[in-house]
Amino acid sequence: MVSFDVSSFNWIAIVAAGVSAWIIGGIWFSPPLFGRRWMAALGLKPEQAGNPAPGFIAALVNSIIGATFLRLVFGAANVTVVSDGILVALIIWFAFILLPSAPSLLFTKGSPTAFAIVQAQHAIAMIAMGAILTAIR
Repeated sequence: MVSFDVSSFNWIAIVAAGVSAWIIGGIWFSPPLFGRRWMAALGLKPEQAGNPAPGFIAALVNSIIGATFLRLVFGAANVTVVSDGILVALIIWFAFILLPSAPSLLFTKGSPTAFAIVQAQHAIAMIAMGAILTAIR
């Protein structure tokens, strides 16, 4: 039976994992790294972006919630080793983030470049969260 008891969770590890994913996203989508290329692939100009603060706050909250659910999965799967944490996080990314998102390229005629930039960031963030959640128990 899967337990949803979160009383034994290391909340410092969960927050650290969520913050790490958020920081990775902030750096990844910064103008010097992939921000300009991502916006160009979407057909946007920097002045169209508007105030980024609400997006940053939402991204942080989402990352911490995601880290909490990843920790639940790790508990159910008895994941305790960093290499297993990374592997399980990548499997979750592949099966539940990448694969369900891919058909949108066909239906919306989205940008393959923008899609690749976003998915690479998701994979790296999942790796970080998996490593942190298993390293800090």
